[in-house]
Amino acid sequence: MNLPVELIILPALLFLAAPLLLILLRLTRPRFAYYWLVSVFTALVALPLLWFSRLQSPALFSPLELTPGILFPYTPAFILDSISLPYAVSVGTVALAVILTDVARTSETSWQNWAGSLMITGLGLLAVMAGNPLTLALAWAAIDLLELAVLLSQMINRADYERIVIAYAVRAGGIFLLITAAVAAQSTGTALSFTSIPQQTGVYLILAAGLRLGIIPLHLPILQETTLRRGLGTLLRLVPAAAGLILLSRAATAGAPAHLVNILLALIAVTAVYAGASWLGAEDELDGRWFWILGTAALTAAAAVRGNPGASLAWGTSALLSGALLFLSSARQRRILPILWLGLLGFSALPYTPAWQGLFIYSAPFNIWVWPLLLAHILLLAGFARHILRPEPPPYGLEQWIWLIYPLGLLLLPVSHFVLPWWNRPESGAQLFPTLLSSWPGLLAVAVVAGLIIWNPDPPRLSRSTSEILQAILSFQWLYHAFWAVYHFLGRIVSLINLILEGEGGILWTLLLLVLLLSLVIQQFAGG
Repeated sequence: MNLPVELIILPALLFLAAPLLLILLRLTRPRFAYYWLVSVFTALVALPLLWFSRLQSPALFSPLELTPGILFPYTPAFILDSISLPYAVSVGTVALAVILTDVARTSETSWQNWAGSLMITGLGLLAVMAGNPLTLALAWAAIDLLELAVLLSQMINRADYERIVIAYAVRAGGIFLLITAAVAAQSTGTALSFTSIPQQTGVYLILAAGLRLGIIPLHLPILQETTLRRGLGTLLRLVPAAAGLILLSRAATAGAPAHLVNILLALIAVTAVYAGASWLGAEDELDGRWFWILGTAALTAAAAVRGNPGASLAWGTSALLSGALLFLSSARQRRILPILWLGLLGFSALPYTPAWQGLFIYSAPFNIWVWPLLLAHILLLAGFARHILRPEPPPYGLEQWIWLIYPLGLLLLPVSHFVLPWWNRPESGAQLFPTLLSSWPGLLAVAVVAGLIIWNPDPPRLSRSTSEILQAILSFQWLYHAFWAVYHFLGRIVSLINLILEGEGGILWTLLLLVLLLSLVIQQFAGG
C-alpha cells in the first residue's frame, strides 16, 4: 500500500500543533473547559497514524532541501523503519496513557500540563524518527530546552539550579559526541546516515547516547524529581530517554569494535547492577524512576555494544512501556493490579513476551561481562514486583466515569507492548526470537524473583547513605564537582576583576591593560 511519504511526520506535527491550539483557545476563550478533550482527540488521531505508518515503512523524508555544508553534508531528514517505528509508537502510547490517566490526578489536570505533554511528545517523535545526526542533534537540543524551561519553573533553590546546569552541560557533551561521529564519518569520505553506520563510528554513537542517559560514565543526570510527579513528569523523564535509546538501537546495527567490547561492557555492567540495586531499594517507583531508566538503558546499551539491534529494541521499548505503566499507576485498586502484573510480564523476557528478544545479549560469543547484566535484570524485576506490592491508598471522591477511563489508559501500555513486536516483525526469514532452549536466563530471572517474593515480599533496601557512597565511588560525580569548583573559582576571579575595573582606578587599570596589549602586538610584529 503506497501512501505519501510526508505522512511519516504528520503525527509529530499534530502533537506540536495541539499546544498552539490550546494557547489560542486560552487567549480567545478564557472560559473554555474542554482542553482535556482536545488533548485526547489529538493523541487518538496521531497514535493510529503511527501504528499504520508501518504500511509505508521503510520511508525517508527530507522536509527542507538545504545546501549541504562542510560539517553536515546532508539536510534534516526523517526515517521510518523497523527501529524508529516501535519507539514512535511507544512514545505516542505513553502520551495517550498520560492524558487519559490524568483524570485521576486533580493536582496535575491543567491545560498547561497537557500542552507541555503534547509538545514534549511531538519533539520526542521527531527525535526517534531522525534520519541523520544533524536532525537528531537539533531534536535533542529542542527537547533539552523545553525540559529545562519546565524544570527551572519548578526549582527554587540555588543548589537545584547548579544541578540543572551540570546535568545539561553533560547532555551538551552528548550532542558534541554525536557531531564528532558525523565528523569521523566525513573524514572517511562518507556522510553518516542512520540507515548505514560504520563500526568505527558506532562507538561514538554509543558513547553519545550513554553520556545523555547516564550510562557511560555512571551518573544521574538530574538528582531531584519535579513536583509534577506522574503525568507530565513521566513524559519529561521517558521522552528524553527515548531520544537516547533510539540512538543505541541504531548503533546496534554496527556494534562496537572488538577491542572495545570488554571495556564498554564492564562499564555498562557496573551501571546496570548499581541501578538495579538502587531501583529495588527506592522508597517508591517515582523516587526510583531515574534508576529504572538507568538500568534498562544499560541493558539497551549492552545489546548495542554486542551488535544486536533486536535485543536493544526489546529492552528500549520495555523501558518506556513497562516503566510508564508503573509510573502512572497512582490509584492502586484490586482491578488495577492485573494490569500492573501484565507490565511486569512484558519485561520478564519469558518466551513469547515482548522482552524475549532481549535475551540475545547472552548469546554467543561468550563474554563474562554479560552475567552481571542478568543480575541487573533480576534486580529490576524484583524492584518492579516490590513497587507493585507496595500498598498505596486509592484516591477518594472520583466519579464513576473516571474509573472507566483510568484503567483503559493503563491497559493501553501492556497491550501495545505485547502487540508491537509481532506487528513490527520483519518480513524476511530472519530469526526474530531466541530458541526456547536459549531462553533460560529469562526463566532463571523470573524464578529467582518469584522465590524472593514468596520468601520476603519486602526485601532489604539500600540505605540512603550507602546508596550515596556507592554512587560516589562508581560514578564520575567527583569529576563533576571538580569542574564545578573550577567554575566557581573562575567566577570569583571575574568578579574580582569587575570590582577592580568598576572602582575609582578602573580607568587607569583599563589604560594599563590597553598599553600592555599594544606592546605585545608591537613586539609580535617587530619580531616578524
